[in-house]
Amino acid sequence: MRAERRAWLILWLAFATFCALVFAVVKFAVDYVSTAQVDQSAWITASRGRVIVTLPGSSDMTLLGARSELGVGTTVALDRTSAGAVNLQLFEDSKINVLGGASLELTRMEIGRFINQHSLVLTQTSGPIRYATGGPLDVLLPNGSVHLAPHGDYTVWIDGGTARVLVYAGEARLSTGGSAVSVGEGRLAEIDAHAQMHPVVDREVSLLENSGFALHDQNWTAHDMPNIPGLDVNGQRFWVSGPPDGSPDATALRVVRVSRSGEHGETGLVQKLDRDVSGFRHLWLRASMRVDYADLSGGGQLGSEYPMMLQMPYEAVDGSRNPWSIGLYYATDRPVPVGVATQVAQGEWHSYEVDLVATEPSKIPYRLLEFAVMGQGHSYDARIANISLVGD
Repeated sequence: MRAERRAWLILWLAFATFCALVFAVVKFAVDYVSTAQVDQSAWITASRGRVIVTLPGSSDMTLLGARSELGVGTTVALDRTSAGAVNLQLFEDSKINVLGGASLELTRMEIGRFINQHSLVLTQTSGPIRYATGGPLDVLLPNGSVHLAPHGDYTVWIDGGTARVLVYAGEARLSTGGSAVSVGEGRLAEIDAHAQMHPVVDREVSLLENSGFALHDQNWTAHDMPNIPGLDVNGQRFWVSGPPDGSPDATALRVVRVSRSGEHGETGLVQKLDRDVSGFRHLWLRASMRVDYADLSGGGQLGSEYPMMLQMPYEAVDGSRNPWSIGLYYATDRPVPVGVATQVAQGEWHSYEVDLVATEPSKIPYRLLEFAVMGQGHSYDARIANISLVGD
């Protein structure tokens, strides 16, 4: 009896061992088939400027050179002042535009060896990058992560310690700590330097305070400059009604100067900005302006003496300072360079609009320094209302 029991015990143990081995083999096969991945590459479709790459397993930074393919673990970084950019195409048809000042690591780019699945994870540590997704894509950020849905158009922008996601098409899911938020088309969300999630807002961001003068000169600083102090007078500022076809509550700034001795003078308002705008695809400047009088023809002898002017000096992506301005005039007896000023009818409101990003690549604004509205010249009378400076 003991021998028989011992034999049955051994047989059952052998059978259990056999079953365990079969289960292990099957599980290993299933896991291998379902998880086996093959690393993919990213292809460079275009590049300009100074593009720096750090290859996998190395800490050495080298120039992109003639490379046309980048593997998993490669880091791409762009020197901002070279006005550089590089376009990448991924294996699942996503297209990435890495802009100046940005850094991106190709963390995971895999497809299933036996089944139709893929994994795509990138790590962005600085600057603005545009993503046109073919399939789903995950981007790791310094203070969170963002999941980008397929067939979408997004900008992910690391601005100092803040991570922003701007959605132009599709939907993104921004996560940090235990919180997450969905960001739909036309919307913007951000995580600040303290890993705090901010509410989702409209993608268009107003960059000026009190731009419509509803609070008169609040948030603005008066600007007055006679060419020779004491020799002539400063101009005056008045608050009047805006264009008749606009809001009845619209307020306009009127600048008036009556020169006593024909000396140059400036009258206006200035607002300090110091604002990084490198992640916006558009920078719309709009205003309604009217010129009632100017005693100088065109821009005067200085070529910059217009009765109404918009000025916005900014730092361009190549690091240079661009003294951007536009003037209005109604009559001239001398040539006025194209792009410097616009001729309008005297005494009539004129709508002005420009996209400041629509310029040559090296002169695209990177940081706005200040914004000013003013009249310049000897004697002048002009008005401005409905100012709007919007990043999108």
